[in-house]
Amino acid sequence: IHSIRTLNMMSHIRYATAGEVELGNVHPFCREMWGLNWAFAMNGDIPAFKKHPKTKLSSLGPGDSPCTEESYYNPVGTTDSEAAFCAILNALRVRFQRLPSLPVLYEALQKLCDEIIQLEDPESGEPTIMNFLLTCGANTLWVYSWPGKRPGSKVWNGLHYTTREAPFTTSHLSDVDCTVDFKLHTDRDDCVSVIATKPLTDDEEWIEMKRGELIVFDQGRPNFSPKSLFELELLGHGLNSTVLERPALEEDMRLFNLDPSVFRGACI
Repeated sequence: IHSIRTLNMMSHIRYATAGEVELGNVHPFCREMWGLNWAFAMNGDIPAFKKHPKTKLSSLGPGDSPCTEESYYNPVGTTDSEAAFCAILNALRVRFQRLPSLPVLYEALQKLCDEIIQLEDPESGEPTIMNFLLTCGANTLWVYSWPGKRPGSKVWNGLHYTTREAPFTTSHLSDVDCTVDFKLHTDRDDCVSVIATKPLTDDEEWIEMKRGELIVFDQGRPNFSPKSLFELELLGHGLNSTVLERPALEEDMRLFNLDPSVFRGACI
């Protein structure tokens, strides 16, 4: 077995509740936007996108981008997951003329997720369940959870995460009698977060994400606040592309009522 060293790794074991069992429906779905690779994997059901795969999201408004084509990205397969992913990308593409800073992108994604949830028809008996992992570039992993149960099912679909850092210890898997010694697979400076539908081990703390919560993981650590996201920007972990210009960080900091002098010494 060969070890894998990577900043982020995404995997998805699909139980086909929407769409046929075929290659076009396999997660994660990938697209290029702004000269960056975007990847998306979801666990859940979005009835609005099952019924209307070409649904457009409008909560961000037109923005300052010259891109007006709201259906630039289209699904290859037949899943609601891929349709929602394409709708999110289309909305972001129309909204932004330059790369958004991480706090601005966080705010935009939160608005789009809220809009998708509000598409639910409460009288249909089909709840919206949306738990996803999203990457855009090498550094950050964006995780969102709107948990729930499918009609007639007792299975709760949500997201949990655990964070491991030095001193690393052993952990026992919850579904098989196997113990992993993480000291053998990590370095002293490593920090690793694992995000899964259910806790994978039974002897460490797993945190269930709150309904409607969006978390940005970077270098294995969860980030929630605009301040922490700007700190990631100043580490060089924001979006980076040769296609669009970088964000004006000082301007964005003031949008979030943050004084740029707080980050004195950093290259803004």
